Parts: sequence; C-alpha cells; structure tokens
Amino acid sequence: MLRLLCTAEFDDGWTERFGKLVEMDRVGFSLDKDPDKRMGKEQIIKALQGYDIHISGYEKLSEEVLYQCPDLKLILSVRDGPEENIDIRACTRLGIPVLFSSGRCERSVPEFTFLAMMMMAKPVLQASHVFRMEKWTKKNDLRLRRINESSAEMSGKTVGIVGLGRNGMGLAARCRAFQMHVVGYDPYVDKRRSDILQIDLATLEELFSVSDFVVLMARVTDETRHMINRKLLGRMKQDACLINTARAALVDTQALEDVLKEGRIKAALDVFDQEPLPEDSALYTIPEERLLLTPHLAGVSGERIVYQSEKLYQALTLYLSGQLPPNIANREVFDTDCFRSRGGLLYGCLPQAAQNTEETMGNKMD
Repeated sequence: MLRLLCTAEFDDGWTERFGKLVEMDRVGFSLDKDPDKRMGKEQIIKALQGYDIHISGYEKLSEEVLYQCPDLKLILSVRDGPEENIDIRACTRLGIPVLFSSGRCERSVPEFTFLAMMMMAKPVLQASHVFRMEKWTKKNDLRLRRINESSAEMSGKTVGIVGLGRNGMGLAARCRAFQMHVVGYDPYVDKRRSDILQIDLATLEELFSVSDFVVLMARVTDETRHMINRKLLGRMKQDACLINTARAALVDTQALEDVLKEGRIKAALDVFDQEPLPEDSALYTIPEERLLLTPHLAGVSGERIVYQSEKLYQALTLYLSGQLPPNIANREVFDTDCFRSRGGLLYGCLPQAAQNTEETMGNKMD
C-alpha cells in the first residue's frame, strides 16, 4: 500500500478517508498545530524516508531536501501558493508533481479583509477600550461620542484592489454589497471579467490616487516585489487606508513606516517582513487609530482546514485513478523522463479511486 506522510494541519474526518486509499501517518505540526513542531531540514529529510506521498504545509522542501528523499513521488500542498515553501523547479526536474489546494482561503481572506476595512472606518477598538477601562459614565460620555464621530460609512467610498484573483474578486463582491465603488488593478484580468462585478480597471497610479481604501491582494513575483513604493504611497489621499492581507514583500516597508509616522495615511497590516513581528519594530509606536496590527490571521478559519483536506482528497483520488486534477503547480513535469520513472509510477495505479471520488461527491450532494 502507498505510504503518505502529513506534516500539515488536517481535518480528522478526511484523514479517515485518506486511510482507505493510502497508509497515512501524521506527525509534528499536523497533530496539534504547534509552530514549534514544524520540521527543519534534517528532520524533514529523515521523516520522508520510505514515503511515496507527502502532504506539505510549511516545512521548506528545498532542492537539497528533495534530492535526499528518493522515495517521494508526489506532493500535495495545503497552500494556495505552494511555491512559498516548495522548490517547484526542483520537483519538476525530479519528476515529482505538486498538487495544491487552490482557493482554500477564498472566503476567509475577503471576509477578514473587509472586517479590517470596517475596523479602520469605525473606531470600535478605541471606543471599546475606553468603555472597558473607564466604564461608560456621564463624565466620559462626551469623550466616547467624539471618538465615535470619527466613524465613516462604507457606502459611497472607493476601494482600490490590487490583484483580482479569487481573493480580490471575493472582496470586490463584498464591497459592492455595501454600495462601494470598486477600482481594480491586475494586468492579467480583462475588462469582460471585471465588468461582471462592476470593477473599473485602472493603472496603479490612478488607483492609489482615487481610493479611500487601497487593498493588496496580489501574489509576490519578481514583478510585484516592493512595487508599493514611496511614490505610490505619496499619491494616497489624506487619511486613506492601506490594507495588506496578502504578503509584506509587496511593500517597501521603510517607505510605509515613514508615511505612517508622518500621519498622512492609515494602514491595517496582517503580514510582515519578519514574523513574528520583532518587539523593537517601529510599527508598535504608531497609534492604533492610525494602524491596525494583526498576526497573520486573514486566511485562518476552522472551515479552511476542512476545505483544504477535501480538495486534496479529490486531487489525490483523481491522480491515482489516472486523471489530472485541476490544480497542478508544475504541469510541465508530465513531459519529463523523470516523471515516468518516479511520479508516473503512481498515476492511475488505483483505478478504484475514481469510484471513491464519485461516491464522496455523491454523498455531499445528498
């Protein structure tokens, strides 16, 4: 029977279903989600010996690691961006397909991002802090009212979304439900697609100039790394808000810190160049009414774990039954000689897997 090792967070119910297809083991972070149990290079190399399939979460699968795991034939990544911890090119050279859980955060990230926008528009945290620390008395009633007077309505405001993938489009739909004007930037999205959600496409410069909220939803590539620079930030309206629930590397952090200290704009940040955020970071000195800090929470939800487990189960059953699943990080691997002698050994090796997939989907429909 094929052997599978899981080091990622996973749903217990789907673990049982995997057990009908493969011999599945879970270790470390997968068992209790303790970040301290994520494996280093030597640990993951040792752990993967003798396993055909690996469900990957956060351990770095570098070229060096992959070359020392000769039994590994297939990788299933719980992440929407498997390239963040897996050397995809090395996998291709070695003949190892990488399947991934695309869209696992397509609800949680837009929801959290819209919440961050609301928190910056309405002084809930400040009012709640005063309420709890001082109670609500006649003495501080005027102070509380003045805090609340800084509240702004979402309706009629302009949100600029940088990156119109699943998360960006999901946020656009939520913003439209609140009667907001949505402007978007994504060089890979055509007008026909943007028109569906009434998104006005614009240049980055135009988007930063007109938006009350600028939301970053793009992936980090050579093209997008540090693309949000001092010049773009300088185009933002007074007290406009930058929201980043994507990746810190999209932004020139020093430029952002400088603009925030000047008091020109506000920001809500869920991602940082170094995580956890160092205790001596200058960001801690910026008042909370100007800067909302959250510890990389946007993609986190209980439902996400179930969703990613289900997506990977479907991908594995299709692959083992000789069908290509939709989300493959390195489709070019199938044209290599190495695939035929490695990952290809699993392709179509369990014909009954297709029936299992149909039964699973049938049960979900009942």
